[in-house]
Amino acid sequence: MENCEILNVRKVLLGDNLEIKDNANIEICNGQITHIGNGFASNGKNFTTGIAIPSLVNSHVHILDYAFPEIGIDKALKDLVGDPNSIKYEFLSKLNEKELTNFSLKYIYNSINFGIITIVDFRELGILGSKIALSTKRKIAGINYIILGRLEKNEFSEENLTKLAEIDDGFGVSSMSSYSRQELEKISYAFKNKIRAAHVSETLRQNLKSDLEYFIKYLKPNLVIHGTWLSENEMLLLKDNNISLVFCPRSNLWFSSGIPKIATAIRSGVNILLGTDNAAWISPNLWKEMETALLISRLQDPLSNYSREILRAVTINAKFLGDNKIEEGIKSNFIIIEGDKTGILRAHDTYSAIIKRGSEGSITYVEQPRILA
Repeated sequence: MENCEILNVRKVLLGDNLEIKDNANIEICNGQITHIGNGFASNGKNFTTGIAIPSLVNSHVHILDYAFPEIGIDKALKDLVGDPNSIKYEFLSKLNEKELTNFSLKYIYNSINFGIITIVDFRELGILGSKIALSTKRKIAGINYIILGRLEKNEFSEENLTKLAEIDDGFGVSSMSSYSRQELEKISYAFKNKIRAAHVSETLRQNLKSDLEYFIKYLKPNLVIHGTWLSENEMLLLKDNNISLVFCPRSNLWFSSGIPKIATAIRSGVNILLGTDNAAWISPNLWKEMETALLISRLQDPLSNYSREILRAVTINAKFLGDNKIEEGIKSNFIIIEGDKTGILRAHDTYSAIIKRGSEGSITYVEQPRILA
């Protein structure tokens, strides 16, 4: 038996290019978008000042950090998060499994308030950390929670790699020094059908070691994080190898590691994504990440307008995680933001207005995610 409803919206951002359609009705049956029509339907639920956009994707976060916000703000990046001898690891070691799960759920709940339905979590603490993440995953509904685990130095083996691959959606490598070339090749093989991710060129020191080329040769990643110091040629290398790049501009600015070359990446045709990175120092408010990225791109390419590209980075660009667009035949996991009080409906450029003002009004989920525990 079909369970159908129709939603009337003032604007909707459609398909891969987020094309704007005015005054539309969206029919949803059993969680699928079955029809997108012109005008308002008489039997529809009215969001006449609402703007339907794909739900948001946070493509990189370290959720466990959420247990100790703003710790060590006077410390260098390596001292704070370096594996395994860092302040972060010291504090994680003091928490039990229940506490780590509860802090993870708190972060996810906070993310829901910002319209985020997909979260890609770089997990610390080896197999145990991934098992805790899996326990967290079982306590939520309607959230696409992606776990990228890792093995600690003292537990690396082919047997443990196999165990990790059974738990996780992918493998997240911290830096060049985390594993040997032989170990990276084993990771690449064990996760050949999953996400293979690595932090790349977050600092100038890492870039000078040619870490991108190193990872491409031995890990064969399909996702890299930061890329703050990548050159234009290295950006083209990402494009040619079909590797997506996750920018975390607020994190880069906070840790004084550099300004990501967002305009260069867009002009180079790299598939870009956005993430909020370490939850101890950067809030899950992905709207702030969008605006920061837009402002940086304007600084790098004066009077440019990459608003649509940046909106794509937090909505439809993470195709390897599944379709996240508003289109007939696609799952109805979009959100509706308020357009009148926020001023978006009066804006001369809808895309930039959504980025700057979208979080100022109400955010309505079509399929509301839930914390079960």
